[in-house]
Amino acid sequence: MSEGEKIRVMIVDDIVDTRDQLEKLLFFEKDIDVIAKAGNGREAIAMAKQYHPDVVLMDINMPDMDGIAATEAILTQDPSIQVIIMSVQGETDYLRRAMLAGAREFLTKPISADDLYKSIRHVHRLAATRPRAVAATSDSGGASGGAGGSVSEGQIIAVFSPKGGVGTSSIAANLAVALRQMTNKKVALLDANVIFGDLSVILNLRSDKTIIDIATRIDDMDRELLNDVMATHTSQVKVLLAPPDPQRGELVTSDHIRAILDLMRREFDYVVVDTPASFQDRSLAVLDMANRIVTLMTLEMHCIRNIKLFLEVADLLEYPHEKVMLVLNKASNRTGIRAEDVEKNIQRKVSLQIGDAGQDMTFSINQGVPLVIGKPTHQIVRDVVALAKELVTVTKAAETPGQQAAPDQKSGGLFSRLIPKR
Repeated sequence: MSEGEKIRVMIVDDIVDTRDQLEKLLFFEKDIDVIAKAGNGREAIAMAKQYHPDVVLMDINMPDMDGIAATEAILTQDPSIQVIIMSVQGETDYLRRAMLAGAREFLTKPISADDLYKSIRHVHRLAATRPRAVAATSDSGGASGGAGGSVSEGQIIAVFSPKGGVGTSSIAANLAVALRQMTNKKVALLDANVIFGDLSVILNLRSDKTIIDIATRIDDMDRELLNDVMATHTSQVKVLLAPPDPQRGELVTSDHIRAILDLMRREFDYVVVDTPASFQDRSLAVLDMANRIVTLMTLEMHCIRNIKLFLEVADLLEYPHEKVMLVLNKASNRTGIRAEDVEKNIQRKVSLQIGDAGQDMTFSINQGVPLVIGKPTHQIVRDVVALAKELVTVTKAAETPGQQAAPDQKSGGLFSRLIPKR
């Protein structure tokens, strides 16, 4: 925050005395300015659009429209706003609902002045390094990517393993939510496992529209169609789901995947892709276009063997070393194999380790609530957040993804691409 700039705060509470009391607490803070007060959720949505606050203090229990619904609506129209939920109840369920709605902090009433100041400044610091979204969505009609405007491409992050059953879908879902929570930027999640996709179950998403609705209209695909088909998770991550049955999944081709990813990286800051465990064309389309391939492995001999083979293939495909990030999942000292020994064998460093919490992860899947939301202090969540931080801070690969020779990408699959040209 530059010198002299104040944190713009809006207070939302259906009790007048509470609104006035909070305003008085903030009055003498030189770096905080209360710019608006609203008495209910619907009024808050309208005032947020009018005043563009940096931080909203939102009461959770209000008539007509509660704070959860209001928070979701406000963040849909302006994702850059930071919301602090206030409640007289401190139960875990209230906290979970607040985080699912996209809130950054949760304060239990009565709120001390110190807690109030610290929370406002903390959430504002989280947003300090990112541009405000208002300029891009103003009513002036200047949509980003229009004539005369440059389009910055988002990062495509493929979560992949050459061995099935190592947790790619769970890590992809949790990683996407962690990126959204950490950056508050536009994050998308693509279920590229079009035959047996699991993300609808992991995220408890029910939608009649899937990737097949785009594949069958690929020539008419634009941002409106894409956003119409994608489901919105309560974390504000946009999700493109796999078809409900394998037969329809077969209709999605590698060319469809490429075209969809090309549009998604222009619409979103981060695109996380749950990539199937194969070297078929659909998987290769994702891996070719990815800025980073988060390659998951476990300390099991058959998985290590497959990882070693994949790294050899990645070298043959001329993927830069920094593009492939090796991550040890379900890390445990009970397998009889040490990560250090694996590194020596495959001659590649493990960038990060994610611990083993099979029971907790299974429970979160059965509940349809990602672990990063359901248990935000869990060690596995800390590991996933560390992965998200690493992905945010790394620079783009020197070679722009997707610029490998186009004819090779679209011809005959992996083996034809590895056969020396005569």
